[in-house]
Formats: sequence, C-alpha cells, structure tokens
Amino acid sequence: MLPALATLIALQQLDTAADAARRRLNELPAAEQALAAEVAAATAAVDAAKAQVADNQAKRRALEKDVAGVDTRLARFEDHRAAVKTNHEYTALLHEIATAKAEKNAIEENILGLMEEADAISRDQKAAEATLTQKKRDAEQARASFARERATLEDDLARLTHDRQLEAKGLDAALLNRYEQLLKQRRGVAVAAMTGEMCAACHVRQRPHIAQLIRQNVQILQCESCQRILYYKTPA
Repeated sequence: MLPALATLIALQQLDTAADAARRRLNELPAAEQALAAEVAAATAAVDAAKAQVADNQAKRRALEKDVAGVDTRLARFEDHRAAVKTNHEYTALLHEIATAKAEKNAIEENILGLMEEADAISRDQKAAEATLTQKKRDAEQARASFARERATLEDDLARLTHDRQLEAKGLDAALLNRYEQLLKQRRGVAVAAMTGEMCAACHVRQRPHIAQLIRQNVQILQCESCQRILYYKTPA
C-alpha cells in the first residue's frame, strides 16, 4: 500500500475515534442534567405527599374543633333541660339536641374518611421517599461513573491528538490540506473504503477502471461522486 494512503487511513481512524470521544463528552452534561431532573421530580413527589399529609391533618384538626363545639352545645342543651317548663319548649330542645347529634355524627364520619385517606397518603409518602432514596443512590453512582468516563475520554483524546500529530508529520502538506478540507466538508469522513466497486460512504459505484486502480492501493484516488479518498480493503 502507498505509504501516504496508509497514513491517511490512520488519520481517519484517529479522527473518527476522537470525534466519537468528543461527542460523548458533549453528551455527559445532558446526561447529568437528566439525573438531576429525575431526583428533582422524585423530591417534588415527596414534597407533594408531605403537603397532602399536612392538609389532611389540618382538615382533621378543624373537624375535631367542630366536634368539640357541638359537644359544648349538647352540654348546654342538657343544662337547659331542667329549666324547660312547657311541652313546646321541651320538643324544641329535643329537636336541637337531635340536630346537634346528627351534625356531630356527620362530622365524625368525615373525620373517619380523612383518617382512611391519611393511611393511603402515608403509604404514598413512604413509597415516594423510597423512590427518592433510590433515585439519589442511582444518581450518585451514575455521576461517579460519568466522572470516570470523562477522565478516560479526556485521556483518550489527549492520546489520539498526540498520535494524530505524529501521523500528520509524515504527510505532504498539500495532501494533508486536502484531507482536512474533506474532513470538514464530509461530516468527519474524508477517507472511505471501497466495497465491491462502491464507495462505502456515499454508496455510488465507481467506474470499472477506477475501481481497478483503487484496488491496487498505490494511488491517492477520490470517489467520483462524494470526492472522498478511497482505498480498497480486502474482504475478511
């Protein structure tokens, strides 16, 4: 194989690997933000459950005060029994007592309903807290993993950059410039293999005599369609 072509292939491999490392590095902040969003959502769920518990307790306390108020009225009615002198007054008093007791029963029913609701809310709160604990644990582990991955990627990038500089030194300046331009124009792929008689990058078939020359790997030849530098890779 032509040494310059071998160098171009090596450069492409290094640039492809470096580009992949850079893309992954750029993805990590978003991945970390997604973790933070999951923890925030789980925290909000716990806060919502706590707010429901507090609201339930406040409603029960208010109803318990209402029951105490009704009990006070009932006690006052009982005190008035001795002072009742006519059947009409006695009937009216019994009606007041019955009304108060019915009111008390209704309030106590509401309290029982709130107590049942409180049990369900308490279960929801415990489940939300368990989810939050797990989310925090998962996020901590993921952040540690991301930190290790980031360090590895940065080391890889430094190594790839160094290796690329060494490879590029042995390449003709004009050819290196052509490669660099293609790299920018063709989304990071300046050198591609030819499979059969087709460019593996744009999938356009090369003319037979051009394909024959490419198979020899002794010239710098470009795809007639996408202009990428082509080489022939013997099938496995």
